[in-house]
Amino acid sequence: MRFIGRKKSLFTACFLGCFFTFGCQEIKQFIPNDKVARFGMDREFPNLNYTGDGNFTDRGRQSGIQRFALDLGAVDLKEASVRRYELEGLPEVGFVSYLRIAHPLPASGKPKKFDADDMIVEISLDDSDGKGIFSEKAPLKNWTWSGSVGASQSDLYTPKAKFTPVSGKSYKVTIRIAEGNLQMPECRLLFIGGGWKAFD
Repeated sequence: MRFIGRKKSLFTACFLGCFFTFGCQEIKQFIPNDKVARFGMDREFPNLNYTGDGNFTDRGRQSGIQRFALDLGAVDLKEASVRRYELEGLPEVGFVSYLRIAHPLPASGKPKKFDADDMIVEISLDDSDGKGIFSEKAPLKNWTWSGSVGASQSDLYTPKAKFTPVSGKSYKVTIRIAEGNLQMPECRLLFIGGGWKAFD
């Protein structure tokens, strides 16, 4: 009887060992960011602590593209205006500036019916030393339309409006509208970047 009891104990120990060894591996694949250390700090970006304007989101290390998203909020393009935003604490990855507008993305190219395509938008970014990082001034018809086909919104960008932050530096974004357009749909200003598939 003792021998049978020992066999059962040995079998139980082996079963539990296999469960914790292989079971944890299976469970691990469902964890969205297994490199996130305690208190939410990512080991790949240990100093990540965004403190600037807007709403900053980290979608986790498994994001192939667009891991980090900074939403600076609504921008009213229906009237002339100048708006400024402070960026501080961004990770050192390539970011692209987008105008997210409430207009469906066409199947290809630009939409055929968009009444605000001649509207000129100027966006610029300077670092904390006053050095200009990028400056773009172009009508929306020259911007590239991107996003998901069939979605109710589109993300517009230009090749000039992109940068890679430097650790420890803050930045100032300025968006100028010399003349608004009443036909312009709702719009938001975003900076999006990062992801293991992304290349700076």
